[in-house]
Amino acid sequence: MNATADKLSVRNRLLETANRLFYEHGYLATGINEVIKEAGIAKASFYHHFKTKEDLLVVTLEQRHDRMMAEVREVVSQGQTPGEKIARLFEWLGTQCSCGSKSKGCAYLNMVSEFRDAGCKVREVVRWHKDSFRKFLQELISAHYRGQSKTEDELEEAADELYLLIEAVFAASPVHQCTWPAETAFRIANDRFKLV
Repeated sequence: MNATADKLSVRNRLLETANRLFYEHGYLATGINEVIKEAGIAKASFYHHFKTKEDLLVVTLEQRHDRMMAEVREVVSQGQTPGEKIARLFEWLGTQCSCGSKSKGCAYLNMVSEFRDAGCKVREVVRWHKDSFRKFLQELISAHYRGQSKTEDELEEAADELYLLIEAVFAASPVHQCTWPAETAFRIANDRFKLV
């Protein structure tokens, strides 16, 4: 393995390990030495790639965003109509919180509970992620209502309602560890938006 590939491997091991540990145990409960040990790297290697544990968290959240959005786009692409695309999103939510799953909920909401300072970098990344997801939902809603006489305000309001339903699923699923939050949210969305 050449030096560049080895550096990437170390960085990737760090990110994968941190992503898992931060999600499973929380940021504050996960020490940097635990991440270093589980990643199987030297402490100097950590500091070569990241200045702080918080910097590591920020990158894991950015990567999680990219993976989630790629997965969501793939899932909704399987729908034939805009309404079916939104319905597929709720199916995806159901698979994320299936009965008996060990889902810890939304990684971003979890981090908000650990970082109280509204101006910190982690909170900025969480807002960016949620705003990006909200914009994606606005695109789906706009496509669903294309050709109908909906104002921009009405479309934005509908997208916000959809966003809040999905956020409710993210919040309720780890509590109940079953699919009913996603199923109930889909019923509400289908009644409201006539998806399928």
